[in-house]
Amino acid sequence: MKRKKCLIMVIVFTIFLFAFVSIGFARGNGTSEEQGEEQIVLRVPHWFWGHGGTFEEWITVGSAEFEQQNPNVKIDGYHIPYDQYWDKIDTSIAAGDPADIFALTNVNLGKYILNDALLALDDLIDMGDVRENWAKIQTEGVISCGDDGNTYLLIHEFSFYVPMYRPSVFENAGITNYATTPDEFLQMCSKLKGSGIYPYASMNLPGNWTEGQYDLYIWVFGMGGHYAKNGKPTLNSSEVVQAVTYLKKIFDAGYMVKETDKGTYRKMFAVGEVGTLIDGPWMQGLSVSWDPTVEGDFATTDLPFPTQRVATFFEGFSISSATKYPEIAAKYIEHMCGPDSQRRMVELVGIQSARTDIYKDKAYLDKVLAAKPWFKTYIDHTDQVMMNAPGIDPEKLPELTKIWYSYYEKILYEDMDPKAAMDAAQKEAMKLFS
Repeated sequence: MKRKKCLIMVIVFTIFLFAFVSIGFARGNGTSEEQGEEQIVLRVPHWFWGHGGTFEEWITVGSAEFEQQNPNVKIDGYHIPYDQYWDKIDTSIAAGDPADIFALTNVNLGKYILNDALLALDDLIDMGDVRENWAKIQTEGVISCGDDGNTYLLIHEFSFYVPMYRPSVFENAGITNYATTPDEFLQMCSKLKGSGIYPYASMNLPGNWTEGQYDLYIWVFGMGGHYAKNGKPTLNSSEVVQAVTYLKKIFDAGYMVKETDKGTYRKMFAVGEVGTLIDGPWMQGLSVSWDPTVEGDFATTDLPFPTQRVATFFEGFSISSATKYPEIAAKYIEHMCGPDSQRRMVELVGIQSARTDIYKDKAYLDKVLAAKPWFKTYIDHTDQVMMNAPGIDPEKLPELTKIWYSYYEKILYEDMDPKAAMDAAQKEAMKLFS
C-alpha cells in the first residue's frame, strides 16, 4: 500500500515538474499570445504596397523591421490605388470601420483635421526630435493645415520641382550655362528651339487642373507671389499676373509643348526632344528607364526666377481618431519616419526627406551625392519650400484651383488678357468665401 502511494506521488510530482518546465519554456520561447501579451494588428492601407519597385520595397522593409522589433504587432498593409485611395478612406470612416493609419497629403490633410478624423500627434511622438531635426515643411507647413497649432501628420516623403536638363542636349544647342533670370530663360529657349527641339514643357492640357496647378505654382512663387493670403484668394495680385503673362509669352513663342499629357512630355525630355523641365527628383530614374544614356547625362540647377522659393507637396502618416492603438500606431509612424528609414527612402526612391538631420552626417551625404550628384539642388532648397494653400478652407480649395486654372487656359487658348483674366478669376473665387 505504501509502495502504491509512493508511486502515485512520484507520478504526480513528475507531471507537476513537466508542467512547470513547459510553462517556463513557453514564457521564454513561445509567442506573445502564449505569454499573455496582447496581439495587435495595425491596418495601414497605402498605394505604396502595390506600387512595385522602390516605393513598395521601402514600406515593406520598414514594416518588417517594425514587426521584428515589436513581435506582438502585425502590420496589415494593403494596397489601395492612389486614384481611389481617399474615396475608400472616406467610405471606411462613414461606415465606422476606418484603418488605424492613413496616408494623407498637403492637399487633403486639412479636410480630415476639420472633420475630427485624426488624432493630434503632439502627445504621442517625440516633438523635441521634430522641432530639432526636421525641415520647416514639417514644423510649420504641416501645422498650417489645421487651425489649432497641433501636428496631425509626420511626413514620410516630400518633394518639389527644380530645373533639370541633359548637358549633352544643351551642348548641342550651344548653351554653356542655365538661365538665371526670366529674360535669360527666354533667350535659352530660343537657342533650344533653334537646335530643333521643344525648349520647355509645362502642363497646359485643357481641363487638367490637378496636375496643371503645380506647374503654375512654380512660376507664381518664383515671381515672389502667392495665390492666397490669410485664408483668401489673391489670384489677381501683380505677381500672379506677371507669372501668367510670362507663361503666355513662352506659349505663344512656340517654346512650350502644347496639349500633351505629362507622361508623354516627360518621356520626350528623357529622349532629348524637350530641352528642360522644372520637375521632381523621380525624373532621373524615369529618364534612365526610357533612355539608359541619361545615366551620367542629367543635371539640376537653381530656378531662373527673382526668388528661389519652390512649391512643395508632402505625403505622410496620420493616426485615425478611431484607432484602438494610438501609442503603437505612433510608434510605427516614428519608425517609418526615423533616420534609418528616411535614409533608405532617399537612397532607394531618390525622393526628398523632411528630416534635415540625415544630411548632417557627412559620410552619408557624400555617399548619396556620389551616386546622385544632381540631388544636391533638392537638398539645398529644402527650407525654401512654400505651402500651396496656407489657411485656405480645405473644402473650398479644389474649386478655387479649378477657377484659377480655367482662367489660365483662357489666357493660353483664347488670348484673354492676363490682367482681365485674373481679375475675373479673383471675382469668381471670392464668391466661395462670401
